[in-house]
Amino acid sequence: MMTERNDASPPSESRNAERWRSLAAVLGVLVVLRVAIAYVPMPLSMVGPVSLVVSALFILVPVFGLFRGGEIAWSPKVAAVTVVAGLALQFGLMFGFGAVAPRLDPGVAKAIFVPVSALSQSGLLIWCLGLGAALAQAIRDRNMIVPISIFLALFDIWLVFVPEGPVGQIARGNQAQLASIAFTVPQPATPQTVGRAAVLAYVGPADFLFIAMFFTCLFRFQLNARRTAMWLVPVLAAYLLVVLVGREIEIGPITLGALPALVPIASVVLAANWREFAMKGEELIATILVAVIGTGLLCWRFSVQPPESPAERGTTRGPSQSSPVRSGAVGQESAPTPAPAGPG
Repeated sequence: MMTERNDASPPSESRNAERWRSLAAVLGVLVVLRVAIAYVPMPLSMVGPVSLVVSALFILVPVFGLFRGGEIAWSPKVAAVTVVAGLALQFGLMFGFGAVAPRLDPGVAKAIFVPVSALSQSGLLIWCLGLGAALAQAIRDRNMIVPISIFLALFDIWLVFVPEGPVGQIARGNQAQLASIAFTVPQPATPQTVGRAAVLAYVGPADFLFIAMFFTCLFRFQLNARRTAMWLVPVLAAYLLVVLVGREIEIGPITLGALPALVPIASVVLAANWREFAMKGEELIATILVAVIGTGLLCWRFSVQPPESPAERGTTRGPSQSSPVRSGAVGQESAPTPAPAGPG
């Protein structure tokens, strides 16, 4: 059976350099977009429609960047250097800004915060790409993608919806520190917020990390990376739209204001490449066991004690504490107009 392939031969040095340049260009586009969105005010009547376009762009551009990053000829050394560089850019830049900002004129500090924050967000994508590529090096067989995808999807559901899971615990505390490491979808500026980095929604770093891992694996095993990317962008854009529009809606234990993004990510990877997997014997049995045991544990947990609703969780937080930010999930602030994240 013949199927479409991507890059049947290892990339040449020139092609590899081209992919690094392409990745740098994508990161540059994201920086420019963030700055433009913060400084170009929109009439209040246009904020809603423009927010939908912005949310789609901030899914499309990062996914394309990770797609191009997956084509790079990765080695453990290159992946490690990429992780260190990304962490230094994300956290070192903001730490340095925080150290010098009090000594700057308030107007100057406010003016440079947005570009500094935009560059810091690019660092997040860089270390997610490097770490995802490093994880992909440990996957020795294409068939392992199937049980890994199922496990990640089920585990992300547990993290987001089960109260005693890490995200359930985070929902009870102050979100400021977690917000500082998440990928932010910027809110279009209005005349009142121009020059400030207001946040429309958050995307957990784990989502981009595993997208990078999957793309690296797909190129490495010559699977359908392009088809996967073409499906993944509209699916994640629609997923984020559900979060933005339905943040107050609850369906049993599920609140649409925060959803586990690894579920659609893993589903798209499997659907776009299903014909490429040929599991037999122990591989097939192990995959079935992962799916059955994981699903059974989730069903048991939800039946024993349904997760608290957002209203119930809200009683545990003081008025000065911010609303939940989901790690490894797509989530939105519960306030209608998120507060600006930056000086002024």
